[in-house]
Amino acid sequence: MRPLADADVEAAAGVQISGFDDHDRRFGREVPDVTPERIDVTRRRIRHLLTCDPDGAWVADADGTVIGVALAIRRQRLWGLSLLVVDTHAQSGGVGRRLLDAALSYADPGGPGVILSSSDPRAIRLYASSGFDLHPQIRAGGAVARARLRVPELPVRDGNAGDYDFADAVDVVVRGAARGADHEMLAALGPMFVVDAGERRGYAFLRGGRVSTIAATDDVTASALLWRCLAHTAEAGVEAEVDHVPGNQQWAVRAIVQAGLTVKPAGPVFWRGCSPPAAYLPNGAYL
Repeated sequence: MRPLADADVEAAAGVQISGFDDHDRRFGREVPDVTPERIDVTRRRIRHLLTCDPDGAWVADADGTVIGVALAIRRQRLWGLSLLVVDTHAQSGGVGRRLLDAALSYADPGGPGVILSSSDPRAIRLYASSGFDLHPQIRAGGAVARARLRVPELPVRDGNAGDYDFADAVDVVVRGAARGADHEMLAALGPMFVVDAGERRGYAFLRGGRVSTIAATDDVTASALLWRCLAHTAEAGVEAEVDHVPGNQQWAVRAIVQAGLTVKPAGPVFWRGCSPPAAYLPNGAYL
């Protein structure tokens, strides 16, 4: 185990892409093409976290070859695991455990923590044995049924860089920690939507048809943002994806079912020190 260096970014991106593709094949999911855009997004994610969270960025090195990567985020007291992936030929040998231990060294021992797990039983066992509580999740996808689209109960407007401070204030209320520079990374991938209606406040980011994240002060606001995201995907003619929906987010369950999306089991989320925040759909990379 050693700290991730800038010279490792390309190799780390390769391990991430190959590891994710192997996971998708094993669990019967569609494997995305390895396009220049996908490679670039992966590299930028790794570089961003290396810049913002160098003490949470680790690699497993075997004779000069990167065989595993762990990236951890710490925003104020909130710690989160952004990435843990091990080369397919080096799995089940304890590398993942050592990478997780290294990433956890970056956490506030008394602060909250979150891990969004894959469906791999080995990952679930690792996180469940590391002091985190398991919360089941679902995901949903498919073409939105236009006839079922619902008009949001609150006014939703387009967001921009001038809303990042507003979003940080929402983050503090919802999850106890602002995202800060992570907003710029999310905005680079797709549009932002905002609700600013007195005490009802929240925001969402999209990436293509995928809901990147939603954070809101209450269920009504979160629901309005989700419906706007679903309408945007329908307008763009792309299929919608909504990930990381735990059982306490019934506002999201109701919307995705009404919109006609196909609901499937997903890997669980693990929280330490608290339960999944209400009115919050986290982002896989930036929590």
